[in-house]
Amino acid sequence: MRYLNKIIFINSASVAYAEIELDGNVHLIGTQGVGKSTLLRAILFFYNANKVKLGIPREKKNYDDYYFPYQNSYVIYEVMKDGVPFCVLSYKVNGKVAFRFFDSGYEQQLFIDHQNRAFENWEQIRQAFGKSIYYTSIISSYDEFRRIIYGDNKSLKPEYRKYAIIESRQYENIPRTIQNVFLNSNLEAKFIKDTIINSLNEEEFTIDLENYSKNHLREFESQINDITIWSKANRKGEVPIRKQADSIIDHYRIHNYLNREKLELFRNLLSRMDYVEKQKPLLQVEISEERQTKDRFYKEFENLIDLHQKREQKIISEIDYFKKQIAEAQRKQQEYQRIEIDILISKVEEKESLQQESGALAEEKNLLTSRFADIRTKYENLIRQIENEKQAYLNTKTSEINQLEQQFGNTKMELFTSYQKIVNDIKINSEVEKTNAVDEIERLKNEKHSLDNQKSELKYQIFFESEIGAGKQNQEQLIAKISAGNSTITDSKHQIKNARKEWELETEKIDARFEVETAKAKDQSAEAENVIKEIESKLFQSEDSFYSWLNRNVSNWENTIGKVIDENVLFYSDLEPEQFEKETESLFGVRVNLEVLENKIKSVQEYRKDIERLKKQLEQIQKNSLLIEAEKETEQIKLKSGFTKKIKSLNDLIAKEDYQLNQNEEKQKINSVQLKEWVEKSETEKKIRATEIEKKLENSSYELSKATNQLVAVKKNISRRISLKETERDKKTADLEASKNEKVSTFQSYINNHKEQSDLRIEVLRKNQMDELEDKGADRKRLEEIDGKLSTIISSLGFIAQNEKTVIEYQKDKRELFDLLPQWKTDKITLEKQQLHSADTHKIELSKSHQKLSHQTEKMKSLEHKFSIFEIDISEFEKFKKSVAFAGMEAVLEDSSDKEEQDSSKKASLLISEINDKYYKGIGKFQELQRSINGFVSNFNEANVFQFKLQFGTDEDHLNFALNLKEFIEEDKIQEYQKRVNERFGTIINQIGRETTELTSKEAEIEKTIKKINDDFLHKNFVEAIKEMEMRTQKSSNPIVSLLLDIKDFNEEHSLQLGQINLFSTSESSSKNHRAVELVKQLIKELERAKTSTLTLSESFDLQFRIVENDNDSGWVEKLSNVGSEGTDVLVKAMINILLLNVFKDSASRKIKDFKLHCMMDEIGRLHPNNVRGILKFANERNILLINGSPTSQNATDYKYTYKLAKEQSKSNPKRYLTKINRLIKVTTKISN
Repeated sequence: MRYLNKIIFINSASVAYAEIELDGNVHLIGTQGVGKSTLLRAILFFYNANKVKLGIPREKKNYDDYYFPYQNSYVIYEVMKDGVPFCVLSYKVNGKVAFRFFDSGYEQQLFIDHQNRAFENWEQIRQAFGKSIYYTSIISSYDEFRRIIYGDNKSLKPEYRKYAIIESRQYENIPRTIQNVFLNSNLEAKFIKDTIINSLNEEEFTIDLENYSKNHLREFESQINDITIWSKANRKGEVPIRKQADSIIDHYRIHNYLNREKLELFRNLLSRMDYVEKQKPLLQVEISEERQTKDRFYKEFENLIDLHQKREQKIISEIDYFKKQIAEAQRKQQEYQRIEIDILISKVEEKESLQQESGALAEEKNLLTSRFADIRTKYENLIRQIENEKQAYLNTKTSEINQLEQQFGNTKMELFTSYQKIVNDIKINSEVEKTNAVDEIERLKNEKHSLDNQKSELKYQIFFESEIGAGKQNQEQLIAKISAGNSTITDSKHQIKNARKEWELETEKIDARFEVETAKAKDQSAEAENVIKEIESKLFQSEDSFYSWLNRNVSNWENTIGKVIDENVLFYSDLEPEQFEKETESLFGVRVNLEVLENKIKSVQEYRKDIERLKKQLEQIQKNSLLIEAEKETEQIKLKSGFTKKIKSLNDLIAKEDYQLNQNEEKQKINSVQLKEWVEKSETEKKIRATEIEKKLENSSYELSKATNQLVAVKKNISRRISLKETERDKKTADLEASKNEKVSTFQSYINNHKEQSDLRIEVLRKNQMDELEDKGADRKRLEEIDGKLSTIISSLGFIAQNEKTVIEYQKDKRELFDLLPQWKTDKITLEKQQLHSADTHKIELSKSHQKLSHQTEKMKSLEHKFSIFEIDISEFEKFKKSVAFAGMEAVLEDSSDKEEQDSSKKASLLISEINDKYYKGIGKFQELQRSINGFVSNFNEANVFQFKLQFGTDEDHLNFALNLKEFIEEDKIQEYQKRVNERFGTIINQIGRETTELTSKEAEIEKTIKKINDDFLHKNFVEAIKEMEMRTQKSSNPIVSLLLDIKDFNEEHSLQLGQINLFSTSESSSKNHRAVELVKQLIKELERAKTSTLTLSESFDLQFRIVENDNDSGWVEKLSNVGSEGTDVLVKAMINILLLNVFKDSASRKIKDFKLHCMMDEIGRLHPNNVRGILKFANERNILLINGSPTSQNATDYKYTYKLAKEQSKSNPKRYLTKINRLIKVTTKISN
């Protein structure tokens, strides 16, 4: 048995000296930080000799400095080999740990002197060895050390071979497993896969992914995309790239069309300018003549207005006279009514009767007083004297009053006359303003009437009638041409469709004829491949088969047992053949003459020759398939040639008609737009005119209202001014009258006072007279009555005398005013009617004159508008000559041979606008062409398979590209490129299929290894908690592997069809073609994402685990973390680790099986004691010893050794603490450990 028996620390790490025995399970106990991991790392270093893979944190000292701080620091490993010990000494040499082997077990005196001090250097140790102990030279290479320990004897010195604990060239999985068990807390499937694969002891096959990405598949996706894009349809069933190509061709055609249209318009422009130059002088003469006519009409219009104003003024003056007289008569009537003239007249009419009555009474009085003449005379004289005095006073005052009245009358008349003159002046001065206002109203009424007529006429007026008519006629012609073109194109397309159907039928006939031959070749190929696989399977199984055993153990077996045994039986691997010493020629006790039988058993070399022969046969079948395909392709090319010529001829006709159709459709669009524009212009012009007329009507109505208001305002102003003057006159008259009345009142007061005094004196005299007469016997009573009556009559006559003049004035006014008033009113009405009639007559005359003037004005506007259009045309043409659009037009025109008569009716400004429109539209269309080209070429890269140019320096480059693309589409050159890419595609698919088949050829052996692990668990499971534990392989989750397998399957299924012209077909095989292309595309994308340049066998499958713990089934998982509770997790990990290590241990060497390995797992300390005991037995049954650490020991007897680690202060250096290791227990009872 071979195993690591002991490890010794001398001044290593924090350990001064310690011997740890490792020939059984070891349990290290102690608190954190006492050095358990330090000890375990030193043991791990024996197995992996890799300082980087010891789990030492970067921030801490490295292995050399930490484990070998002194010159006399040593770690010695004692190894038992078949009961004989040898040791490995590790110590620092030139700052790096190195090894020496020596043929002896460990003895303390070989390294420590009698004073318990370690030897300072190798020389002292060598002297202690003496001549009896053999030792090797320094081994500084860790790789060499590993090869010595694990028996990889290739290129090793012979003396090193005796130190191997096993003999294996592929030992790496053992140290890797031990190392990963110690370092990894998670057990990943990749580690298990890699170690399983490494255990196969063969060179691992890899696929060079970089070779595919940089060589085979370089630009392949781009080329596939370049071709596939020509048949890839969107949801609408359209092929975008063909639509883009058609768009480029359409833009190219439109570009050419616009250039021709621009040239045609330029010819029309030159014709128009020639027409303008000839017509402009003639138009100027016509405008001059029409302007004179307009001036004459305008003068007639003004004269008519003046004549009407004069007539109107005369009538207005007469009407005003009658208005004044009527007003004066009405004023005086109101004044006479105020003073009650009728009463005054009746009073005055009583004057005569009162005088007669007064005379009668005076005569009676004289008779009554005739006897008393002296008394009467005396008193009459006295009374007469008083009466005379009173009369004289009255006369005087009356005279003064009359003077005042006369003066007031004169002043009043003068004031009335002067103000009447002022009023007349106001009326005269305002008459012009009033007349102007009236005339303005009449003019505006005429203008409004004219506008109403224009508005009515506008409803039936069509503007640009000739242009609209020409547009409609042109539209009908273009529609007819388009209809004819569509018919031709439809007919040609129908012919093409029929030709394609005929072509398709002929192609199907060819396909059907060759399909039989292809199917036959495919069957032959499949049969050959099956035979090859069967032979290869036999050869694969031959190593462990009965066939191999016979070759090794039985000579000339081919002529004996080989003649009667079934060939399939020879390749069974489970027959367990045995050879007996006693030879016999019998067959199960029966002797048979075998010489008559032919030898039917083949050697391995013969089988290999059969494979070679079958492969050649397969190659010949494939060549025949290619010849069949070539013949088929030749016939298809001939067929294609005949039909493509016919289709091309029809396509050319379609292209020609399509071009003409596009032109006519474009012309129709333009004509439709122009017609629509003319109609819109007509409607717009009508709307503009209607709007203008409406605005004019609104303005006219407003101005008419304004003029009417102005007339009213003028009249009001005149009335207001007259009223103001009349008010001023009346106020002055009233003031004069008030002054006069005040004076008259004063005089009247004087008269009355004087009269009262006189009457009082007379009364006194009369009383005295009556007294005397009465005394004398006169009839006093009668006399008093007569005096009373006379007094009343005298008073009445006095009133009559005062108002008699007023009655006389009234009678005069009646004759001069009141009696004439009805006639004046009649005359006024007549004049007003005459005024209205005159106004109507004037209105009619004015309307006729205004209409003539308006028509002439419109005619002038039309001529001036036409002239302004000529001016604009000339100006615009001069500007146009300086524009970019004009440049080169003349040169192009000279090159043109079109001699058709040109249209000169269109305005130059419109033609220039259209030329500019065509020019800028041409630029726009060319830019669209550029964008379409740029959009088209954006689908390709510089290395595109069609060699499309992607950079364009000039406009000519774009046009050439469009022309070339047009030819490319028309000649259907895409077919040629499809053929090339198909052939390359077939080659790539075949290669991927071969390499993937080789990569996955070890699947059976891997499954076998996993089965061993699973079986190992079933046969030797001592852990009661884990009922089941199983591993299985699954399809790889690596997308590259999945894609390679899909491509391999596709290759096997369609190997004979690859390279044919069907990769981009649209037939029923399109889904297969699409699938093939998508697989390669996905592979390219995954290769770009891949971080590695090769694909290994471990990546070709996934590994899963299933754990059943008591009643808890984990299901199939890829990681063991958190399978169950923490203890279950640790337990499962430990079992997997042990099983893995055991499988690799068993498969590491075929010759040597009796060796033990150590497995270090600290996590075991967390398990239940029962599970600890079970896992220890689980490992020991497989010759694996477990080492683990934990804070305390609960099951010491389960381990062979229990060591306690503790820290104690150094005696020589109080600041330093050393690790002290004490063996607590060594179990010597017979325990499987």
